[in-house]
Amino acid sequence: MKRNTQNDDLLNPLSVARKWLPWCLGLIFALTLGWTVFVYWYETNRGNHADGFDVAMAVAERVMPSTPFITLISIFIVPIADLIGGAMMVTAKYLGNKFVKPLIEKRREEGRVEGRKEGRVEGRAEGRTEGRAEERLLWSEWNRRREEAAANGVPFVEPPPDRIGENGANGTA
Repeated sequence: MKRNTQNDDLLNPLSVARKWLPWCLGLIFALTLGWTVFVYWYETNRGNHADGFDVAMAVAERVMPSTPFITLISIFIVPIADLIGGAMMVTAKYLGNKFVKPLIEKRREEGRVEGRKEGRVEGRAEGRTEGRAEERLLWSEWNRRREEAAANGVPFVEPPPDRIGENGANGTA
């Protein structure tokens, strides 16, 4: 049975997090290679060495003691870079919530208000059109009944429709 602990994602040597291991190793390699090339350039330009073996030994003598320092630098730089990146993301999120989000909400609310105004104007125009159509229908039905009564010789006593909604649907009480 595997024991589950908080530090399962850590490696034992120097407690480097697994997600940072490739970056640390890459940085160790790059820094060591860069330092080796620099020391080799320095030793070859000094001109105090008889052959290539002397240059290689001089380079090894100068590079080997610096390897633990390069390793420590790598182990500290990678997590610090990760923390800086995380801090930048948190800061961006905070600033977005603090400044950008209120601006977006303000624009949305302005759009809602403008949309409501446009909707009211369009609604009024549509309401007028529908009201006129209803009134026309009431008057045409009233006129049809009046003409039928006149054609049949029946006295027509129904008053004309006044206004829609004042005295019921057809203008009568």
